[in-house]
Amino acid sequence: MKTLALPHRLERGEAATLRITAGILPRGARVVVRLAGGKILGTVAPFGVLPGQKAGFTTIPVPADAWIDGKITVVLELEERGKPPRVPTPAEIEAVEVALVEVSGPPPSH
Repeated sequence: MKTLALPHRLERGEAATLRITAGILPRGARVVVRLAGGKILGTVAPFGVLPGQKAGFTTIPVPADAWIDGKITVVLELEERGKPPRVPTPAEIEAVEVALVEVSGPPPSH
């Protein structure tokens, strides 16, 4: 489990995402990202990565209602075919960070 905090309260025109930096993953593996309550937010499932190369990063959107008091707790599980799910190692998932992105919509009212 990992608890993350927003850098500041979300403003109009902002959304929060998770930026997950993956290292070297076993061939065919994927990392499932869930809220602490079990709801799946998304997966890290790289394709076309050569053996021995890092998988790069994945951005997963987080619904605004998933943040409680500006914090979110996520659980990451690595799934490999024929094996039970497990917690990814630090070499497999190097970082999980909050990234704010701009979203389109009506301009803020002042």
